Amino acid sequence: MAAAWLAATLAGAQERRAGVVFVNLDRCFNEYYKTRVADAQLKAQAREFEEELKTIAGELEKLQGEFNALREESLNSALSDEVRAAKRTAAEEKVLAIREQEGRVQNFRERRSKQLEEQSRRMRRGLVGEIKEVIQKYARDRGLTAVIDSSGTTFNGVEAVLYVDARSDITDEIVEELNKGAPAELPPLPGPAREGGSVTNRAAGSSGRSAR
Repeated sequence: MAAAWLAATLAGAQERRAGVVFVNLDRCFNEYYKTRVADAQLKAQAREFEEELKTIAGELEKLQGEFNALREESLNSALSDEVRAAKRTAAEEKVLAIREQEGRVQNFRERRSKQLEEQSRRMRRGLVGEIKEVIQKYARDRGLTAVIDSSGTTFNGVEAVLYVDARSDITDEIVEELNKGAPAELPPLPGPAREGGSVTNRAAGSSGRSAR
């Protein structure tokens, strides 16, 4: 009986070990077709932001040019004292206008940058959530014990998962599942993951270390 119990225990342990698989969540995120679409949308909005910023920055440059011209004229000895005084007054008023425009430029830059960052975070959270749902369904359908994200790093910058047997990696299958029904025409793939760890770390508020 003891031998039978031990054999059953070992068999259960082996089953549980076999039920643990790994997925590279960064790859899933970057190769998900919806990520490409969202990335293109964000880039388009960033270009619009740059164009708007150029417009108001151009107005600032115009004011600065007008101020420089008035200052030079206020120092022109060929002009009468009265005209030079009027130029000085106009230059002082132009300084106030420049300060106001500088504030508008700064406020616009900060506001729009914050909007883009927040939209990017929301996009990442949403996409990571969709990916997790696909992974969780995959695991439930196959009776898996756990799915571990192999793309993360530790606080020391070392890979959290040091080795994964290719037979235990389900990344290709998850990417294939995610991209079912993708449109024929898609924007190019986004570049490599930016500095800051795995996509689950970059997606604010998401806990994507493993699919629960």
